Amino acid sequence: MRASPHGFDGRGAAGPNAPDRPRTPAGPRNDTAVSGGNVGAVVQAGSVHGDVHVYSHPAPETPHQIPLPPRHFTDRESELDRLETAADAARREGRPQIVVLGGPGGVGKTALATSFLHIAADGFPDGLLYADLRGFAQGAPLDPGGVLDGFLRALHTDPAGIALDTAGRAAQFRSRTAGRSMAFLLDSAASAAQVRLLLPGAGAHVVLVTTRLRPAGLAADGAAFMEVSPLADAAAAHLVERVLGTDRARGEEEAVRRLVVLCGRLPLALCAAASPLALRPRQSVARLADRLADERRRLDRLRKEEELSVRAALDASYAALSEPARRLYRGLGHIGGPDTALPAMAALLGASPDETEEAADELVAAHLLEEHASGRFRQHDLNRLHSRRLLEDREAASRRRGARERLSGHYLDSAVNADLVLNPGRWHLGPRYFAERRGESFTDRAAALAWLEAELANLRAWIAASYAEGRHETAWQLCEALRNLFTLRRHFDAWGETYGTGLAAARTLGDPAAQAFMLEGLGARRLYRGEAAAARERSRAALELWTRAGHQLGRASALEDLGVAELAMGAPAAAAEHFAWALRIHRRLGRRRGMALMRRRLGEAARDRGDHAAAAKHFQQALDFFTESAEPYMRLRTLVGLGADRLAAGTDARAPLTEALRIATGLGADAEVANIQVLLADIAAAEGRAADEFAALSTALSIYSRLGAPQAAEIGRRIGSPPPHGNR
Repeated sequence: MRASPHGFDGRGAAGPNAPDRPRTPAGPRNDTAVSGGNVGAVVQAGSVHGDVHVYSHPAPETPHQIPLPPRHFTDRESELDRLETAADAARREGRPQIVVLGGPGGVGKTALATSFLHIAADGFPDGLLYADLRGFAQGAPLDPGGVLDGFLRALHTDPAGIALDTAGRAAQFRSRTAGRSMAFLLDSAASAAQVRLLLPGAGAHVVLVTTRLRPAGLAADGAAFMEVSPLADAAAAHLVERVLGTDRARGEEEAVRRLVVLCGRLPLALCAAASPLALRPRQSVARLADRLADERRRLDRLRKEEELSVRAALDASYAALSEPARRLYRGLGHIGGPDTALPAMAALLGASPDETEEAADELVAAHLLEEHASGRFRQHDLNRLHSRRLLEDREAASRRRGARERLSGHYLDSAVNADLVLNPGRWHLGPRYFAERRGESFTDRAAALAWLEAELANLRAWIAASYAEGRHETAWQLCEALRNLFTLRRHFDAWGETYGTGLAAARTLGDPAAQAFMLEGLGARRLYRGEAAAARERSRAALELWTRAGHQLGRASALEDLGVAELAMGAPAAAAEHFAWALRIHRRLGRRRGMALMRRRLGEAARDRGDHAAAAKHFQQALDFFTESAEPYMRLRTLVGLGADRLAAGTDARAPLTEALRIATGLGADAEVANIQVLLADIAAAEGRAADEFAALSTALSIYSRLGAPQAAEIGRRIGSPPPHGNR
């Protein structure tokens, strides 16, 4: 297979009129009223706007996502034995074993599952994956499609090759896990249907599912059901002893027994109730039991709740906190994503990092917060509901608004800071890019990209919340700050959802420039999904809005997008017209970088028209600007374009491709390395060097296979038989 000079991967996609994000009844409309067209091809990173960089990354590692088990995990020997039996059966039979851990909230289902998986981790050499399905958190349970996207990425699937629909992702996931030995923890499941889509392919797997329900539908999938009961009296007392210390607990054995009964023998309630005592050595267990008895009677009069013991224990534990820790605990009710980091907590409190860390440490010690990864904290869903109740009941409206404004500013400033480090050459629209900012700062591109990845779920939730609360400027500006992340990592679901919300926010504001920017982002997403005609229509709509706004740089950007879409649709002459128009705008604005980028684009269009002399001239002009020290990725892409043009013209393409390969290897741009190897194989084939052709294709195949890229199958077919001995 000869690689397309554009880097298209030929991946199919949904029709152009599919929504740019999943529709929800309460969500804003997210698409523009434009018509679709034929499905085109996908352009690799860097093709849209031409100024996205790819950065080096470590070699793929075996995923180990299971959260740390609780410090005071106690008893459960019989349950651990049953889980070990399931793991043995999986290894013996070579087929997945599904175990559903049921029971009320706070009984310790997740603690049991995480403890077992850490003990048994060495028995799953291909990795351990985790997903919090949020079946009982506020809002809708987690979409299985998004979970599958994360699982496939963790298994080193090329994001560009991940299916667009949930069923397709489920099939890919089964293929990627077939024949392996892995463990999966699907935490807080809402239904059998949610879980079924997340089941792996054939292999020595163990799938642990925690839920408060009994998803009987999983019986058809061979699931075993294990009810996790509250601790026995002796085990519950031992847990309190581990929290308080042996001497103290045994000195008040009767009070400990009362505490165990009042907490319903639920580990979450026992830890929450006893932990504050560990920080107050002079306070008696009996006094805590008396207070907890009064609190429970009060709650019992108000309403009956399944987790009554947990609620009473949380109230008692909250009452024992210092005021800064109480404020932080209430403030956590503002968090809409799955977790949070210390800098965001500091923004919530309006406090220094040291003061915030002290408050967070107090919450962790009180078992009201869990540090599940270095510097990242999350709450049990019952803790989160409790925080939100306290926030609504005990925090003045003005203070709630102030906290949300600080958190909003933190997220926006940090996202803009990350975006500027990630790709400093791109032009910007949002006013926050030109203002004095605070938020987190980043030393290099890898750190910026890592932060955006880690915070994506929180930023996604905050964009939706900003729109719902009327903070429309924040909503669309956060979308702009995520553009490079989406282009690099292909988070298509989040891209469509956030930019759809951003478009709705811009329309509410009546801001044509912001609308155009959001439409361009949605068009780029369509282009990456292989829907060039639909992308072209969004770019046309964006061009009209940029013109209405009188924004010349925006017009040039939309014209480039239109040209890229035309190239993808096989219309290089039309593409060249758009690129030439954009070049004139950049020239009037004095933007040398924009001029160089359009020269590269014009080179691509000339190459596709077969005008190799013009293509070479354009590529050389682009190379004069894109130096390796300042713009290594742009130089790489230009060199690949020049090499592909020389190959098509029948002239020597080795020099530009050799330089491109060196730069791509240094950047860790694996997909580009593979593409260049295919072009080098084409050169070897034309010169009759069969062994060299095979070696280059084998290297490309290895990379494409590791990335899960669709080109792997075509390269495999091209290689066909074993290589000959020596060159011909």
